[in-house]
Amino acid sequence: MPRPTAQSTYTRRIQRLLALINEIKTNPRQEPRLLCKALGVSRAMLYKDRQVLAQVGFTFRYDRSQRQHVITQDRFLPVLQLTSSEVLALIMAVRQLSSTGDYTLTYEAIAALRKVISNTPAEVRAFFQASIDEDVLQKGFGCNATILDDLWSACQEHRRLRIVHDRGDGPQEWLIDPYQIFFKRRALYLDACVVPERRVRMFRINRIKSVRRVDIPPIPTPIVDYNFRERHRHSFSVFVGDQPQRVRIKFRPEVRQYITVTRWHTSQQITELPDGSFILQTDVSEPREVGWWALQWGASAEVLEPESLRQEMREMARALVRVYEG
Repeated sequence: MPRPTAQSTYTRRIQRLLALINEIKTNPRQEPRLLCKALGVSRAMLYKDRQVLAQVGFTFRYDRSQRQHVITQDRFLPVLQLTSSEVLALIMAVRQLSSTGDYTLTYEAIAALRKVISNTPAEVRAFFQASIDEDVLQKGFGCNATILDDLWSACQEHRRLRIVHDRGDGPQEWLIDPYQIFFKRRALYLDACVVPERRVRMFRINRIKSVRRVDIPPIPTPIVDYNFRERHRHSFSVFVGDQPQRVRIKFRPEVRQYITVTRWHTSQQITELPDGSFILQTDVSEPREVGWWALQWGASAEVLEPESLRQEMREMARALVRVYEG
């Protein structure tokens, strides 16, 4: 095997540090032992990574009384001198960031970009701010910037909310404790606990029509157990669930270059077949999402299991034949 280069080692360290920051921010109630397990590192490596982050101004500790990790410092850095074209390029880059799968990192990038823009000259500041609100949030994700800011603040401050959400069948009011904002498949979502039901639901933010705070003290501890990583671990696209199901899809050799070079899901396994075709196997919350994804490869992809998904693809193929023969 080729030896890792200094560049690849550096890249992996940056990715590991970002993953550590993300876990501290999204799942702070993990004990150090569970944090190491989530990140796949030893306690010694976690200690070294904490030292590196402390050098750049990000420090945290585990507070046993609160039974969670607490961020003690996240240093402000001076804004670099950027040209107008560079700021615009950053705005458009942030719009594309969600496609990488860094769901929570995208919103951090938007928050950082807002700080950069707040330090631009007054005559261009409004234009840049409108570019974020319109090109990134509104056109890119269909979200109202004010509603998004209210939701983000409530997540940070652990504030209970009443929201009006419309899935297309009419507006409905919900009493919620908001937990986490994240991006998936170029859309913006909110994980929140529906208080009367005591269970976590996912709300698409561009369908939230209004947000109103409930006048009670902050909720320091979730009323149900919540861990963002665990909740979304088996999600192939958007849908989440507790019991993953196995999906196996056989691909023909001509699409190998498109399938095998990408990590579509953390659970995926590829089995080579003698004729050059191969089988992609995943364990996911909603098998239909894998089936819908496989349709883009046409007859070069065949669902093998589960049988319910294979039957659904068979019926869809018959329907397509009727459409095109009609």
